[in-house]
Amino acid sequence: MTFTHPILGLILGKIYGHTGAFLIGSILPDIDHLVILLKHKQFSFREAYYSMKSEEKYGIRYKTPWTHSALALIVLGSLTTLINQPAGIAFAVGYLLHLLLDAIDTDEKQYFFPVKYKFRGFLPVFSYVELIAAAVLTGVYFLL
Repeated sequence: MTFTHPILGLILGKIYGHTGAFLIGSILPDIDHLVILLKHKQFSFREAYYSMKSEEKYGIRYKTPWTHSALALIVLGSLTTLINQPAGIAFAVGYLLHLLLDAIDTDEKQYFFPVKYKFRGFLPVFSYVELIAAAVLTGVYFLL
């Protein structure tokens, strides 16, 4: 649900305040995508799009357990909450919602890292459903 993450963070920020914290929390788990793109020298938008859409075909995993896990949520959420409690809670909620949205896509995830149990959802990455959800959420954002 790549497109929905930042929009959801913006919506929550508009409703509750701490927009920056919600936004960063909702997109930070995908920082691993940038690392993987650089590691595999996928610099064009087209290469990145197709390799993210078809991880199995390209043999690349974009959702690493380092950022897409409950452990990352707990560690990063705790650190940000120690720095600023209201913003840290907003960050952690954004992060949690990111993980929950990712649960429905077909990419392999290891939410209970370091336990090696893997999850897969049912919705293909960059599907029409995701695009429609992003469009609806964008509409909601502008209506608020």
